[in-house]
Amino acid sequence: MIRLNSNQSFNFKCHSKISCFNACCQNLQQALSPYDIIRLKHHLKCDSSTFLKTYTVAYTGPESGLPIVELKNKSDRDLHCIFVSDQGCMVYPNRPATCRYYPVGRLLSKSRETGLKKESFILIKEDHCRGHEAACEQNIDQWQKEQDLSTFDHYNDLMIHLISAKNKSGLNQLTEHQKNLIYTGCYDIDDFRKYIQQKHLTKDQPFPHSLDGDIQCLIFAIEWLVAHVIK
Repeated sequence: MIRLNSNQSFNFKCHSKISCFNACCQNLQQALSPYDIIRLKHHLKCDSSTFLKTYTVAYTGPESGLPIVELKNKSDRDLHCIFVSDQGCMVYPNRPATCRYYPVGRLLSKSRETGLKKESFILIKEDHCRGHEAACEQNIDQWQKEQDLSTFDHYNDLMIHLISAKNKSGLNQLTEHQKNLIYTGCYDIDDFRKYIQQKHLTKDQPFPHSLDGDIQCLIFAIEWLVAHVIK
């Protein structure tokens, strides 16, 4: 892993003719963000509960103490991502942010004193990857634009507010009830929509079952979780 400045250039190009094609899509711990899940469930035309049960596994993060959702492998023997075929990614237009960034890793932190966010980047070089041998030079800004990452970064960064609230709360361990609410609010957006209605959490019109509606529901969920669950 090599630290990168935002204006520092690197060479990389991946395509279906490269000898290592699909090699990076196995033996992963592919964590999904709430926005990743919204994009993927709309791509697959299913609700969030069905998506989570069919394609993911969940556990509590050992460091954050918050629920984490990961994509399943194809099987116990085939450790490729569940969405990879011989022809490549089957959900490519709505692939997760970490897949878009690869071979770049984006790290985000928030100052406890100032509340300001800071991003940093690393370049990941794995032995199997031939993409770094391509004469295709770009910097971080160009890579983000090419991979359409601005929207993903914007909505993925919402989670920093939840993580920051957890850190400030002094809670070493969340209760199962708290973890269930966070899991539902962040990841199972359709189930959280039902929860909103049952508990009368908002007097506004119900969030529509659309991409925009799910995003607005997610924003509400994170704000509500910070204000009422992590405290």
